[in-house]
Amino acid sequence: MDALFFEDDLDALAATIRELGGNKKVGHALWPDKKIDTAGRLLSDCCNAGRSERLSLSQVLFIMKLARDADVHILAEYLMGEAGYARPVPLNPEAEAARLLNGLEGIVNQADRLVDKLARIKSAATQPLRAVGE
Repeated sequence: MDALFFEDDLDALAATIRELGGNKKVGHALWPDKKIDTAGRLLSDCCNAGRSERLSLSQVLFIMKLARDADVHILAEYLMGEAGYARPVPLNPEAEAARLLNGLEGIVNQADRLVDKLARIKSAATQPLRAVGE
């Protein structure tokens, strides 16, 4: 579905939820401890401008991640457009995993260097001091 026009963020959110299978399905994913009907009603209320219930930022991000995984980019495109950004491009999972792995390797290498330095410091601390010229 192409995000051409939405009244506001709640309209874009509701369209995203519809594309993901509806309020009950997404609501239950958000609140697995609630009954499906209860979760669906709560999510519907959160998308209704006339109601006081609202999603937290982390809950909106959760929905956006569900949407990304389902190749539904309505809310992400709406939010970026409203903020003056270009259309978002979903990350390639393999490329993102490679980027994270490279970062992790760098951290491990840095940790190895720090362990070596600490070992040298400990070794030097256990050596008796010698007088100059000995």
